[in-house]
Formats: sequence, structure tokens, C-alpha cells
Amino acid sequence: MALLLSSGISNDAQASPFNQNSPLGMNTNEALEVDASLPFADIFRLALPFNEARPWFTKGNVSFDKDGWPKNLNGGQAGTRFLSHIPIEALPKGEYTVLYQGEGKINYGASAKVVKRSPGKDIIKLVPMKQPNEMYPTATATLFIKESNPKNYIRNIRIMMPGGICRNDPFKRVTAARQCANNSYQSFADNHNQVMFNPDFLNFMKDFKVVRFMNMSGVTRNNIRSWNDRPTLQKATWGGKEGVRGVPIEVMIQLANILDVDPWFNIPHNADNVFINRFAQTVKQQLKPNLRVYLEYTNEAWNNIFVPQAEHMKQTGYKLKLDKDRNIAGSKYYSMQSVNIFKMWERVFGGTDRLVRVMGGMTTNTKLTETLLGFQNAYKHVDAIAVAPYFHFSQDKMAGIKSVNDVFTTLNARDNRYSIRNTLDFVKKQMQVTKGFGVDLIAYEGGQHLVHHKTHSMTQGATPHLYKANKDKRMAAAYYQLLAGWKKLGGKLFIPFSAPRPSTWHGSWGIKEHIAETPAQAPKYRSLLGFSHGNPCWWESCRGGKIVRHQKPTIIAKHLVSGKQDESSAKYVAIQKQPPGQRTLHQAKAEFIGTVIQGTIENPRDLTARWRANWDDNNLYVWVGIIDEVHVSDSKESWADDSIEIYIDADASRGETYDQFNDFHLSFSLGKSEITAGSTTPLDRLKDIKYTTRQLPTGYQLEAAIPWSTLNIQPSAEHAIGFDIQINDDDNGDARDAKISWNATIDQAWKNPRVFGQLILQDKNQRFAKTDDDSPMDKKAFQYPQ
Repeated sequence: MALLLSSGISNDAQASPFNQNSPLGMNTNEALEVDASLPFADIFRLALPFNEARPWFTKGNVSFDKDGWPKNLNGGQAGTRFLSHIPIEALPKGEYTVLYQGEGKINYGASAKVVKRSPGKDIIKLVPMKQPNEMYPTATATLFIKESNPKNYIRNIRIMMPGGICRNDPFKRVTAARQCANNSYQSFADNHNQVMFNPDFLNFMKDFKVVRFMNMSGVTRNNIRSWNDRPTLQKATWGGKEGVRGVPIEVMIQLANILDVDPWFNIPHNADNVFINRFAQTVKQQLKPNLRVYLEYTNEAWNNIFVPQAEHMKQTGYKLKLDKDRNIAGSKYYSMQSVNIFKMWERVFGGTDRLVRVMGGMTTNTKLTETLLGFQNAYKHVDAIAVAPYFHFSQDKMAGIKSVNDVFTTLNARDNRYSIRNTLDFVKKQMQVTKGFGVDLIAYEGGQHLVHHKTHSMTQGATPHLYKANKDKRMAAAYYQLLAGWKKLGGKLFIPFSAPRPSTWHGSWGIKEHIAETPAQAPKYRSLLGFSHGNPCWWESCRGGKIVRHQKPTIIAKHLVSGKQDESSAKYVAIQKQPPGQRTLHQAKAEFIGTVIQGTIENPRDLTARWRANWDDNNLYVWVGIIDEVHVSDSKESWADDSIEIYIDADASRGETYDQFNDFHLSFSLGKSEITAGSTTPLDRLKDIKYTTRQLPTGYQLEAAIPWSTLNIQPSAEHAIGFDIQINDDDNGDARDAKISWNATIDQAWKNPRVFGQLILQDKNQRFAKTDDDSPMDKKAFQYPQ
């Protein structure tokens, strides 16, 4: 079987560098008989396994060998389907050669018709079937073993495409030996152990720089743990149900070598250390030394649709007590195990020179990204966060889709959360997070995501209009808009979803509908090629050579590292009573606000702050001085702009939720005349608060007088008040970039007073009970607004 690892080209032959400047990759398809990308010259490779074909094709008490071949029919029959609804245009024209070992007889059904029989070899042809509701002629082909000698049973079935290749040119299909010089013709039928791949598939994949093997490897919902259970070259087929199907690692490496592309491998969620290390060793030994490896732990571990991997994360993380919240515990375990895998591969590869270490995030969830990168300083071992920028619209809009025009109108509507514009806004927010952690943002999937989930055919509901939209020239423009926006925001590698596959009521996911579809018939494919040719590699290291990594930041939000806050260690500060008729607020001791609880801070000029407070019989007085280079006010929500949040638990009751009596969340924005309050704050008592904000050359400041009557308490010496101040920072518009706090180490003060610090009211002659004034910045270098 070692011959199967031959690439069909000599050792000194080089694949054409079609993809060297491409900023795009491509996702493979699942190993199934419905795969219209037809990756293999042997179309039986992705057949439905015989033992999974009950009761339709396999019947009776059939027994199987370790590789899945039916070794004894025991009076029954073994059957399979090796093609399912494949567009007839995708299949090379001509006669297909069926090769097998053993004694017996094979019958064929559906589109497969026998032309000629001989021992160990049948010749068949494939004819289109007329299927109701299908948009074009397709082929579905079946195979049955009704006679087989148990002592020499039928096995090693191969169904080879017509034609072949010229040696050293696996990208071009030829039909006869006369088309090749120097007797270099290799027919698929006579060289099935040497020539693995369909030239049409290679010719499609050649334009992309990275191939993501997630689907082809069968990683989704796959509980495989042991290396001995992986797919092998000897298996009867590589197709089948989730958790079983998958192409051997050796074959994926061979494909990467022929295409001269960087492979993207996904490690199964339950793989043990032996599996992980053997995987790394196999890749190190067999992959061309000029190629790099994108390495990712499983696929969409956050996605509850993929129950095995999502639950594995939650259960393992919770068992390890990484967090009390199962979801967060799962994210932290994913982060921790990703780093473990990265380190194992680094040991095998002797460093990180050939490894791009990837964690999978969720486009709309920056909190997840922060957790993945921040937990146990994982960001120091990560090169990229990968997200999936898809554009679409919600299911409640589907009833209004009556035409293709409706599709594009709804896609581009301002109130569509998932329009291209809004999708890019999510990307922008992710970019701000990943930049702060010193990692790249790349796309593991992306493109249109138009599916009407309530339909079950291509003619129901909005589905026919969604399909036509995918064939419309406006879809090409939409893809170009998405990719151009991605580039403008600083995104790097983008991998669309996916390789050619037919459209169904489950969606039009394929870049083309089948492998032989022309660019003129495929607007999404046409757009990708046009973008790639017009926008070659725009980032350093894209063209190969040394991987260029960002310098890792030194200031990271504390809660992202620890993942929790110790509520018993809250700061508390004594504030003095102000003498009657005197204004002594600026003589009060200043407290530093410097705990990063969201985003990242580039330097002290980007955002730094201090606060002071004192009191009298009528008011609590608070002053806040902020250094901030850029001032932004463009959002409806105050927390999304530059603003100051003051949190007060007036009786220091330290409840886990706001009591709606004397717990307050107050927001003050530069240049705005009204206070914004949290939804659980008693709004009717805010009118008596007096405050001013003032912009200064280096930042801005707030002075506020908050009546005790508003807070609903009577002040007295030694009275304790729950208290915190937090500062929001927006440098780029639209969204908050960072947030700093005086006391809280997690961004939960808006809902949990237990993360507040405390103020202790004292008279002027009393000393501070405790202070926490140490500042990590150079006080001589910066002068705070006074």
C-alpha cells in the first residue's frame, strides 16, 4: 500500500506556483458520496460503507473484515452507494473501470450500467437519472455484492475515472496516450496505486494558498481518541457517518505537497497525547519542508450544535474547576488544551518556525476571544484567532422574500444585524481585541449564509430565491465587498466555505456547484479569483519564508488571566468630611484607576485615570481626572464611547444583584448634559445630582455632587459605602476599545455590587483606614488634569 503515497510526479518536479501570492484558502468537503468536488480518481473512495448501508443496500447477516469489506455474505447481500446526486457534468465522460480482488460477482444499480465483465474487472458507464425537483441531470450509482467466495471474498474495489495524466503533470486530464510525450501516459485504471487525485480537483484547488482539511478529515462530532482508530489507506471507504468518516492524514499531506499549499489541520477534540504526537510526527516526516502548518484544536468548540466537542469542553473544564459557569469553563479548557497541543507540536517540529497556531473564535463574540487568549496567558502561545465572517439575515425575514431582489434588499438593510456592513463591524471589534493581544485575525470560514430552515425542498419558501441569489452577479459583488472590507480592517488569510458542492435546501455552500462548473456559471468563484488576482498577499510572511509574529503586549486585563475576582480582597479607602463652607476636594488623596477589565491599553497616554472623593452632610463629592489621547462620542450607548461610570452601593449591603433601592450605576459622558443610568438604578432620584465635565488638552475630567437624599442614606463617620469607578475608552468610533476599573477585576459591576470596593466616611481628624495608591506609571511623566 506504500505506493498509494506516490504523488504521480517525480521528486524533482515542482507544482506550478499558482497560489504563492494568494490571500485566500479553501475549505474541503466532507468525505461523502455526495461530494461534487470529486477529489479522487477512484470514485469508490468516498462510498457509503457497506456496514452503514442497511437496510437499503446491505441485507442479512453479513460479516466484515477489519477494513470494512464484506468477508462472508451468509446468504445475504452487501451493497453501497458510491455516488449520490452528483451533477452529470462534473463526471468525466467515458467508461469507468471497476477493479477488485477476490471471487464473486458485482451488480450495479441506478446510474451505473455494465458495459463489459471479466474476472476482477468490470467496465461501466454512468448515465443521468431523471429525478423530480432536481435542477440539472445528476448521477446516483449503487453497487451490490450478491456472490462472494468467503475464502477469497471480493475486496479492494476501485472505480477509476476514464483517462489519465501525463507523468509529472497531475493537474491536466488526458484521454489517450498520444497526448503525452515520451511514453509518459499514466491511465487511472492501470496506475490506481500511484495516481490518487482527480486533475479537475487539483486544478480548482491550485489557486488557493491554504487548504483547510477540517471537513475532509471528519473532525466534526468525531469522538476518536486512539491513533489506531484513525482512517487508514486500507479502509474499504473513507466515507460514512459523522464520527467515522475521514480521509487518512497521509492522503491530506500528499494533496498539500502536490498543490504546494500550507495545510490546515484540526485535532479531534478527544484525541489523546499519543494521537496528537503521532499526528505531528507524520506531518513532520511527510510534508514538504517549505510548507507551513496551520494547527487548530477541533472545530467550533463553542458551537452547541456540535454536541460531542462542545460538551467535551464544558464537562472537562467544569471537572477541572476552571470556572463555575460551564460555558466559561469549556472555553477555558479549549484554550488550555489548545496551548498543550501547540507545545506538543512545537517539540516535534523543533520550534514554531513552521507552525501557525490557531484558536477558533466566534465572529460576534469578542468576550469569547478575550477568554481564549487571556486564560493562563494563552495569547503568548497563539498566532491567530480565526473567525467566520458570514453575511445573511435572520429567519423572521424569510417570509418576506418573494424574489431575488428581495434577497439583496434584505441583505443590505440597515436593520439587518448580519449585513455585510454589520458583519465587518463585528470583524472590526474582533480586530481591536486580537491586536491588543498581539495575534492575527484570520477567517476559517466565510461568505454567504442564506438558508431558510423551515423548508425541506428547493421549491419551498424563500429557498428558490436564495438559490438564485447565489447565482446572481450581485452575489459576486457582495463577496468582493466582504473581502475588500476584511482587507481594509487588517484581516489576513481568508478561507471561504467551501469547495464545490451542489445547492440544496440546506444551503448553497459551494463556491461552485460542482467541480466542472465554469467561472461564468459561478459568481462566487469568479469573485474570489478576481479579488485574489487584484489583491495579492498584503501582509508580511504571506508569500512564504519566515513567519512574522507580533510582539506580545505586557498589559493585559487581570480578569482575562485569572478568570475570576476574589470578592474578599476589595479595596477600601477612607474619605474625609469637608469642613463647612470650604472646598477641599483637590486636597483629598488621589486613587489610581488602572485595572484593565476589557480590551487592552497601548500605553498610559491611551488611557489612565485617578479619582478623589470627600463628603459633607449634604453630598458625596467625586472628582475624576482622565488622560486620554482621543475623544469619541458617536454611539447611542454611553459605555460605547469615552465615559465615566460611578457605581454606588450606599449601604454596602453587597448583594449579588442591584436592590433597586440604594444601588446605583451612573454614567457620565463628555459633552452630554444627561446622566445615563443602569436599568436597575432608581431613576426618579437622579435629578438632584449636580455635575460638570470638562475637556482638557490631555484628557477630560468630571466633578460631581451626589446628594445623600438621592442615595437614600444618612451619612455618618465610619459609614461604609460600596463604590467603584470605571472608565470606558473609544479610540476608533462605534465600539468601546477598552475599560479600566479602580476595584473590579471583571466587567460585572453593572450587575453585581459584590465586585465594588468600599468608601469609609471619616472626619478630617481621622486617619485613613487603608489606602491603595501605588501607581505603576511614572508620575513625573504625566500631569493629571486638576
